[in-house]
Amino acid sequence: MLYDVYTAGGSLPSIKGVDCVAGFYRMLMNKNYSVGTKMANRVVIKCSGLCWCVILGLLMMANANADFGQDYFNAGIQASNKKDYSVALRYFKKARQAGMDTAVLNYNMAVSYYRLREYENARRIFLALTDVRAFEQRAYFNLGLVANKQKDEPAAVRWFQRAHRNTDSKQIQAVAKEALNRLGSSPRKIRHVAPGWTGFISGSLAYDSNVTLVNDDLLGVTNQDDTAMDVSASAARWLKGNINNGVRMSLSASLQKYSKLSRNDYAQLNARVMRYDRLGDWKMRIRGSWNEIYFDAREYQRIVGIDVRSRKELSEKNQLHLRYKLSRIQATDAVFDYLDGWRHQLRAGIQLREGKNRMRYYYQLELNDRRDFIIKVPDTNDINSWVSYSPTRHTVRVTGWWELNNNWDARLDTRYRYGRYNDSNVLDGRVTSRREDSQIRLSARISRKFSRRWTVNGQYTYTNNDSNIDQRSYERSIVQVEVTRSF
Repeated sequence: MLYDVYTAGGSLPSIKGVDCVAGFYRMLMNKNYSVGTKMANRVVIKCSGLCWCVILGLLMMANANADFGQDYFNAGIQASNKKDYSVALRYFKKARQAGMDTAVLNYNMAVSYYRLREYENARRIFLALTDVRAFEQRAYFNLGLVANKQKDEPAAVRWFQRAHRNTDSKQIQAVAKEALNRLGSSPRKIRHVAPGWTGFISGSLAYDSNVTLVNDDLLGVTNQDDTAMDVSASAARWLKGNINNGVRMSLSASLQKYSKLSRNDYAQLNARVMRYDRLGDWKMRIRGSWNEIYFDAREYQRIVGIDVRSRKELSEKNQLHLRYKLSRIQATDAVFDYLDGWRHQLRAGIQLREGKNRMRYYYQLELNDRRDFIIKVPDTNDINSWVSYSPTRHTVRVTGWWELNNNWDARLDTRYRYGRYNDSNVLDGRVTSRREDSQIRLSARISRKFSRRWTVNGQYTYTNNDSNIDQRSYERSIVQVEVTRSF
């Protein structure tokens, strides 16, 4: 069953039945189509002559600037009712071009794509609608239908499981359960249909005009350029449930090697466990992480953290994002033990969506309490040297994502960060300056998808760090080309 077109009038929807042309049973199992070995000998249920029809209502409040968009939308609804989905899609696209951008319009575009057997386009829109509370359950169910048409039984089962777990509509729960039964599964057996490992492997080549020292804890540069090769891999799987209520784990590793400055080679290993749940209208994710970092082919740091993220729908287009992360940082080489300590990061932001494009704005406060670098005068408690490595940082960041067409995507990222260290430095018993940094970072990335699994990215990043400590001021540019293969 595909929950079909919305028309003006009425209230937010109740499910009234099964669409006749693409009825649930006919869509799920065509007469000569079997789903997996278990389904090979099943009796195919044919559509009865009288099927249910779904017409869902949503009150549309349009202003003067949206009149043309509303007219195109209404024309698209009329064409859909006549089962002329090519014409309907054309009108829905015109409505979007006229400035209309609502979940109702996007949903009907996805329906039209499905009817025209453009399943990948339908999938992408339904996937975006899972973030819209009023459409979430319907989107899950229809993603199951799309996956079944793409002959991806595990994915179909996963989406039907999500639709069944969501309690917004008992009718959708019922048909999702029926779909699972006909695929040889059951709502109670979600752990058996969870996928295996998914993830990616990537490799990149980069030119770095001013190689930095490891990470932000040793903020500085070598004042030398070099080329680098980076290889990374990540794998994850669900241990229980799904993104609405489940537990997921991931493992990742990365290695960065420079052609000349091998002492700046960098590697890390990471393990994470994530718990997904809801708290009222908030979608929650709680993550525990363990990160081992290596610098110059030797141990450097271990970072153990807990990260709590939440997001709430403010409207069909807008989301509020909140985050808190606590990290315990410990040197695994005694040379760097002055970096030991705690780091707190608190973030608040908002995401705005226009069609398939997104803008995200956030502010982050970072607090550090490190051991710092201290040298005392022998046989006394007097401090000979003190260098603070405990900054308080304020960050403002704006990131935009744009879909240029079906294969090309672009991202622009702008960040400003101001940091002031907690204590003044001491050199040879004399108090010197208290370090302050102002950093601007600009990044542009363009991505080209060559198939479902292969993506090529090109990225340019510019950083300008202005510090009252001369040796900490620098400029840096990085040009990078990356190839990613997902699995």
